[in-house]
Amino acid sequence: MHKLLNNRHFLGLLFMLPAGVLLLVFLTYPLGLGTWLGFTDTKVGRAGVWVGLDNYKFLWGDEVTRLALFNTLFYTFVASVIKFALGLWLALLLNRNLPFKSFVRAIVLLPFIVPTALSALAFWWIYDAHFSIISWTLVKLGHIDR
Repeated sequence: MHKLLNNRHFLGLLFMLPAGVLLLVFLTYPLGLGTWLGFTDTKVGRAGVWVGLDNYKFLWGDEVTRLALFNTLFYTFVASVIKFALGLWLALLLNRNLPFKSFVRAIVLLPFIVPTALSALAFWWIYDAHFSIISWTLVKLGHIDR
């Protein structure tokens, strides 16, 4: 066991295991439940009975559903192509030798950086030893002294 705990690959997998289990539970359960409900006639407040593919046959025959599916797929394709093209163009543009190149890059990348920095600051304040809500709550409950 000691040899296993010194193995970097094993430790990496071991440290990723809790996150993997949480992802598995919180992603597969809703997917499985949604799939199960798609094959039943469940209504809110009552259990459903198995109807097989009847729901999907009904949806495929519905013109509004087919139009919504087409619009979703079309929008997804067009938006992905446009975002890819604009992103590539912007990356190539920012890679050129421009005046104030670093400043322009900072302005363009700022919207991606700010949310991460703000969430880091928020967690820093949450877990601060003196001024956090956690410390305040523990002091008020009498679990710790300041």
